[in-house]
Parts: sequence; C-alpha cells; structure tokens
Amino acid sequence: MFFIDKEGRCILVDYKTDYVEDENELITKYKEQLKLYKNAIERGKNIKVDKTLIYSIYLQKSIEI
Repeated sequence: MFFIDKEGRCILVDYKTDYVEDENELITKYKEQLKLYKNAIERGKNIKVDKTLIYSIYLQKSIEI
C-alpha cells in the first residue's frame, strides 16, 4: 500500500508475514521487489515516493529500506 501523510510525503509500505530471525533477511529478500513497487508508483501516479517500509507481522516492526 501507499499513502500520503500530513506533510504531503508519499509512503510505501509492504506487509510481510515471513518467519525471520531478523530484519536483514526481509531487506535482502524483498529489496528488489520494493524497488519495482516504488518505480511503478512514481511512474503511474507521477509522484515521488519519499519513504519505503516493510512491516513485518512476525517481528511486529517497520523496517525502512
């Protein structure tokens, strides 16, 4: 999903349910996928994505990419 926050910034968030030991596993596994999502939003909506996050359900935390 993506949303525009109160300051007008575009935030991209991808929820993941993987069972992982630490956040680096998610970053390594999904970094390229999130780049594709970011490019699609920027080209399709003609807006800049300011922040890209993974939210890990298992770790219960957000991870900035």
